[in-house]
Amino acid sequence: MRIAPILIAAALLGTPAPATAANQVDQFVGQPVVEVRVASDGQEVTDPAVAELIETRSGAPLLMREVRATLTHLISLGRYNGAEVAASVQPGGVGLLYDLRPIVLIRRVTFAGARVLSDDALRENIARVYGDAFVDAAVPAVVETVRASYARRGYLVPQVTPEVTRRDDRWELRLTIEAGPPASVRRWSITGPLAFHDAVRTRLGLTDGARYDGEALDQDLAEYEAELRQEGYYEARLSHEIDPLGDSDLDVRVIARRGPRITVTLEGDPVPGATLDELVPVAEEASADEDLLEDAEQRITTRLQALGYRDATVTHTRDGTADALSIVFQVVRGPIYRVGSVSVSGNQAVPTEEIHASIALASGDPLVVRDLDARLAEIEERYARLGYATVRAVWSGAAEAAPAATTGNGSSVPARAVSQAIEISVVEGARTTIGSLTFDGAAARSDEMLAAIVGSRAGDPYYAPQVDRDRNAVLTSYLNDGFEQVRVSVDASFADDLATVDLLYRIAEGPQVLVDHVLIVGNRQVDTATIRQEVTLTPGAPLGLDDVAETRRRLNALGVFRRVDFREFSHGRDDRRDVIIEVDEAPATRVAYGGGFELSQRLRRELRGGGSPAVERIEFAPRGSFEIGRRNLWGKNRSIDLFTRVSVRRKNDAPLLTSEASERTLGFNEYRVLATYREPRAVGLDWNLVMTGYAERAIRPGFDLFSRGVTAQLTRSGGPTAGTTVGYRFGNNDTSNRVLNREDENIVDRLFPNVRLSSFTATQVRDTRDDPVDPAAGTFLSLETEVAARAIGSEVGFTKSFAAASWYRRAPGISRLVVAVGARLGVAWGFPHAVNQRADGTARGGLALPISERFFAGGSTTVRGFALDRLGDPRTRPGGTIDQDGFPQGGNAMLVFNTELRIRVTGALGVVTFIDAGNVYDRVEHLDLRRVRSGAGFGIRYNSPVGPLGFDIGFKLGERFFFGDEQNPEPEQRWALHFSFGQAF
Repeated sequence: MRIAPILIAAALLGTPAPATAANQVDQFVGQPVVEVRVASDGQEVTDPAVAELIETRSGAPLLMREVRATLTHLISLGRYNGAEVAASVQPGGVGLLYDLRPIVLIRRVTFAGARVLSDDALRENIARVYGDAFVDAAVPAVVETVRASYARRGYLVPQVTPEVTRRDDRWELRLTIEAGPPASVRRWSITGPLAFHDAVRTRLGLTDGARYDGEALDQDLAEYEAELRQEGYYEARLSHEIDPLGDSDLDVRVIARRGPRITVTLEGDPVPGATLDELVPVAEEASADEDLLEDAEQRITTRLQALGYRDATVTHTRDGTADALSIVFQVVRGPIYRVGSVSVSGNQAVPTEEIHASIALASGDPLVVRDLDARLAEIEERYARLGYATVRAVWSGAAEAAPAATTGNGSSVPARAVSQAIEISVVEGARTTIGSLTFDGAAARSDEMLAAIVGSRAGDPYYAPQVDRDRNAVLTSYLNDGFEQVRVSVDASFADDLATVDLLYRIAEGPQVLVDHVLIVGNRQVDTATIRQEVTLTPGAPLGLDDVAETRRRLNALGVFRRVDFREFSHGRDDRRDVIIEVDEAPATRVAYGGGFELSQRLRRELRGGGSPAVERIEFAPRGSFEIGRRNLWGKNRSIDLFTRVSVRRKNDAPLLTSEASERTLGFNEYRVLATYREPRAVGLDWNLVMTGYAERAIRPGFDLFSRGVTAQLTRSGGPTAGTTVGYRFGNNDTSNRVLNREDENIVDRLFPNVRLSSFTATQVRDTRDDPVDPAAGTFLSLETEVAARAIGSEVGFTKSFAAASWYRRAPGISRLVVAVGARLGVAWGFPHAVNQRADGTARGGLALPISERFFAGGSTTVRGFALDRLGDPRTRPGGTIDQDGFPQGGNAMLVFNTELRIRVTGALGVVTFIDAGNVYDRVEHLDLRRVRSGAGFGIRYNSPVGPLGFDIGFKLGERFFFGDEQNPEPEQRWALHFSFGQAF
């Protein structure tokens, strides 16, 4: 789409046809139009987008204004480089024929001949300058670009013959290339210090008569330049120029500047908490000019002052020759200033306690003048919001030096610490309130409407930033109604005593611009009607900023365009504007693949003399994935995707399985297959339809789960931060290789090892996080409810709800530190269901959920002191969810709390500390905060190109349990390791 402006310009500048056509048509002015036809390249044009632009209508009298407007509209489409109109006498009036000359848009370049260079490299060079498509007028320039590519690689006289042909309704450029002979270097010459010549010639291997390749030579020069900078020659620069001598000979001149070897040192007092490269970035900037060194002086001084060394001074000296340069920074910190007492005076409107809280200075803290001045500015801002526009907050104080220290020989040294009493004086001045608000110059809005737009009212404190926001609100309201030339200013008239101020809003509205036509160009596969569904701009309505922004947001949300651009086109009227929406379609087919691994702590059964308890083992499981999708099906933005993933993992060990047999269960035992169909605005509603068929096998602690089925969901966005989903699920969950102790197994699991489920779900989400993968600010709230019933085909009935909330904030004044807090609650109830009969003939109800639908916790995303799904209590306790061998059975209730402190150490590395708590309960009525189990630990985060990678170690806090044989019980492991992608929550 980079060629779109070129197309429009070429069409407009190169089209004298409308003027010529006017001379032919104007003799029919006033006669009724009985026929209007549009043709291009000898073919009738029936495109509705073109017909919409015709201003001359059948049955209306012929007007030249409408003819010229029609020609301008057609050119603005960007599809044609010229348009002519012809008139002919017809029974009862005049017939019009608009003849459109199509733009020859070349979308493919092919090559033939003795090319030498690869076709892909040539196409890349062409696309870098001209894009994926270009007009035929650009062919000579394309040819010159190809010739320059060959010259750069050493072929000085390539023969390039272009040919433009049409194939399958598309224009193609065929370039026949004869590369010619490769050039040889007759002589190498090197400019720069003579002592450096031999080193350059040796390192680069320069020999007369060698074949010339400018691209390879530039790469060698760049590598050598990097080597020199690593050796301390930070100002090294290497480049080359050529002097052609004929078709196959040239001289090459290498411009070599090594510069001196630079060393940087700090002398005098140390600078805490910083490295030399951070303070003096000579290596990073590859320069040692005076501006950079003076900036380094200021950087060091500022850092010391931020630590309380108010009188710190830093100077630098340069000493050296052409080959070596020594830069020395002399640092004199001086005494450290610390806060003594803090007093406040002169304040009446703001309590002293609030001022102390804003200053946040405690006795003994380093005194940083810059920070203190910033906090005084915050106090002045607090006053300004109350109407004290002339307030001033200043500080003063007397310094009290610590006694001078005495050395062993009786001499004294200056004091290294100074305590300073801080006296803050507030001069409040007069309080100003708004006397009146009036509006002048508004014709499109009443005073009442404008008063409702502004946030200030008579009697409110006068606060200049609020008045400015009110002015912007008025301005925005006009811009959203198409008054693009509107000007809004505010005159403030203060009383002599500054007690009141009268505000006069002066408004110069200018003309209101309306949308004439909305033109959509650039789409080849996506149906125009699909795009228009997302366009909020309407012909005849005001051309407003909000409508343009909302249209852009909706089109980008479709996910089928690489870029969306808006242009406005005027054709002689100040109050009408065509809006041209240019879209650049993304490829219809997308393919993705990847590989990775999972490192986790899992439960395995271990055979022992008296039993087979669960033990925790660290397992490594490689995995791979493949995804293929097709979007914009039938031009309606529908899409279909197939996602597959497979992992290599051991199956669960049955209670009596030998260790040798268990090793043979290693294989592709975990996999997932998803086929997804998406349709936006299903059946004309403002809901998106998502239908998914799935088949998945997962190895869970205690059992293997095979699930398959279908889901159907309707989703609706409530804006950029909210969303609603309702759906239906029908499928089967089969459990196998269950290692749970038979005596502890739930009766529902015995009766339904394979269960059919039919359920409805509803989900509401509000997400204001700044980043869904690695958030540093915002909140996340979600509530999901599911109901399954035998009346709709489910073998068991239940209702299940899950709520999650998380909160993220940067620590005040410390951008590298993020505080994260999260909480999750899950509750479920099974519907009564007769599963057997008592001796007296009465039915016993099963209220538990199937094991595949219960809640589990423990692992990298819940409570990290526990292995995957291991969180819970023994069955010997009321509400326990772990069997006597130590395997989790899940429960009808779950509670998890997380707190985490995330610290960014470098741009790519961070550390976290956390405290997690929670538990899993067999029934909701057994949910008890007093039985919450907890863990704490720390971790490392690496910000990789694909997102943050995490490695955590968590430790259990409080009581640990024992499982297995009573004679030889297995204790819960004290710690757990977790490796994950993204943050824990």
